[in-house]
Amino acid sequence: MPLRQLYPDPEKTAEDEAIVDIVAVHGLNPRSKPDQEHAWDTWRTPSGPEGKLWLRDELPKELPHARIFLYEYNSTAVYGKDSTTFIDKVNAFLEAMRIDRRKAPRRPLLLLGHSLGGLLIKQALINAHNNEKYQDMKLATQGLAFFATPHDGGKQSLVNIGQIAAKIALNLGFQKGDNILETLKEGSMFSDLMHEHWKQRLLEYPIVSFWGTLDNIVPRESTSFGLPGKHENVVSLQASHGGVCKFGTSLQDRDNFKLVQANIQDLYDSAIANGELVAVPKEDPVDGALEKRFTGLREH
Repeated sequence: MPLRQLYPDPEKTAEDEAIVDIVAVHGLNPRSKPDQEHAWDTWRTPSGPEGKLWLRDELPKELPHARIFLYEYNSTAVYGKDSTTFIDKVNAFLEAMRIDRRKAPRRPLLLLGHSLGGLLIKQALINAHNNEKYQDMKLATQGLAFFATPHDGGKQSLVNIGQIAAKIALNLGFQKGDNILETLKEGSMFSDLMHEHWKQRLLEYPIVSFWGTLDNIVPRESTSFGLPGKHENVVSLQASHGGVCKFGTSLQDRDNFKLVQANIQDLYDSAIANGELVAVPKEDPVDGALEKRFTGLREH
């Protein structure tokens, strides 16, 4: 379950030129679609290698000092088992990030999730809070962006989250009687996300929640956390559930992208302003270079 670096080209650019990492996480695969293909097609249109992948083709124009990644994973294995399997697979995500960021573990981090991928991100932050091995990830995370992710409006209801997750699976071609559908409907794998202490943890992170006005799967009231405005910005896009995070050449897509780009830019700017390299050994050359770059950017 690897991270794929989209920008900059790792063969041509030194890692210490980046000051913020951005990782995008897809949701549940359509029933007959390979993991790798879905990881990319979640964010590009039209589907396939010739499609426009805004994370690689457009976002870097505004965020030139970011490293941008896709996370590829077997989502059926993640969401189709029990809560223990879900937590283990989430730890695999944390481990992939830890390895890719080991030269600069406190480089500010932004996490983007589509649909159930947003729930994986939320569980990853819970795991990071509970595991000393991933403390750097917890401290480095400076912003979260969710696209059509079911949060249930901040209400604590496994039933509601499970029903919406099952509806997402049905829309992707899974059928009644499929194990994954029954597992999702039960909702027990998401029990950690329902605890009140997690809602308090959320106040540590700037959050943007995007929802599609044409989304007939995840309702608007479920796509926000119900947090105070200063902690969460809820943004509507004229898009379907799948189209909320991919942008083509139509006028509507360009308008949607402008809203997404501006909000991610806000998270990026905030990450630069607030990025603190706490408890990092001074002899680390990459983090030393990062500290100098933060100072320079804050002075401009």
